[in-house]
Amino acid sequence: MGQHGKTAIGTARIVAGAGILWLFSGALNGWMLAHQVRLPAQFTRMLFPETITMRTWQSAQPWPILLSLFSVLALMAFTLLLLRGAGMRAGKQAGNHPIGFLSMWMSIVLAGFATAAFASLGDVIASWPPARLAWLLDGVQPALLAAGYWGIIWGWLPALAGTLAMKSAKPIPDPKTARRRPDAMPLLVAGMLAVILVVTIPAAYNYTEETQTPQAAPPPTEAPSPTPYGWPDRSDAFQPTGENWCAGEGVSISWHEPEGATGHRGMAFDLTNTGTGPCIVESYPDIAFNNAEGWAIDVLVVHGGSFMTDDPGVSAITLLPGQSARAFLGWNAMAAAGDVRTGTMLVAPYAGTLRHSSPVDLDIIDGGAVSVTAWELVKDPTGTNKSTRPAP
Repeated sequence: MGQHGKTAIGTARIVAGAGILWLFSGALNGWMLAHQVRLPAQFTRMLFPETITMRTWQSAQPWPILLSLFSVLALMAFTLLLLRGAGMRAGKQAGNHPIGFLSMWMSIVLAGFATAAFASLGDVIASWPPARLAWLLDGVQPALLAAGYWGIIWGWLPALAGTLAMKSAKPIPDPKTARRRPDAMPLLVAGMLAVILVVTIPAAYNYTEETQTPQAAPPPTEAPSPTPYGWPDRSDAFQPTGENWCAGEGVSISWHEPEGATGHRGMAFDLTNTGTGPCIVESYPDIAFNNAEGWAIDVLVVHGGSFMTDDPGVSAITLLPGQSARAFLGWNAMAAAGDVRTGTMLVAPYAGTLRHSSPVDLDIIDGGAVSVTAWELVKDPTGTNKSTRPAP
């Protein structure tokens, strides 16, 4: 086999391998975070970077499949374009030369970075106009960092496969190839796929909102009732339960005082077994917020740690009567002046069981986001609950 053939095989291995690993990392990350695998969220993101955003997997069908496909194809097109730019089409880099491997690896890293950049542009367009201008680019930096990190820890595998395919290739002068004009097809394909990725992301998110949002009821014929509508005492979300789980009717919830540092906030809350026998907690808490007037407000709750909290991950904890488990709420300070902010916090051991509520005064506003950790055993309850505020 000549040099040109081995270069083509090596390029195909690199491009296909990069696409497969990009999809593998994003799909496994989304599956593990959605199914609460017994691994901390930080460890999951470190081992399998979020190359395909969680919002993609939460879109209405068939958009998760289409967006993943467009993302993979865009990555493969950018990888091919960068490899051509590095001289692999003409076989200028011998496969057994160290600079060849490094060039291939860097091409994959840059391709992932470019794919994340165009996907982030689509997210920005989909979120326009933002509730706050400062939030417009919140998701861009994490996406770019995840893509670059993926290229570092996974991108060397396709580069190595391509190097092995070409390591026996010997440089053969080819005047025709050397004088051939650059092929514009990879550039056109990469540009087309980038545009498709940018355009389809807003379309997917808009379609999801339209299909998941109930049709507006006809306007009432008389004045609406002034009675506030808050979150129900049980979540509508379905969560499979294990044997002898601690239900909301058999526990009490108490709240600690919030703490703050350098623009970040954290607050602990405890679950105590008030039953006559042992029970098990093995989940993240179910959390919701109402405003001071009792109306439900929309706060995004993310499972995991924050600047002031560490998530131990989900584990089975057996609570004897009187024993407690603890979880932590973490969030960034929000400019709450003039905005609807929290007045009541509702907490249940898991989604679907009875929620307990308590008045709170937190700088968490409608449309904000918080993180919550999984339940963990309180090993030294004496002295640690001095600042708690029991639910009324």
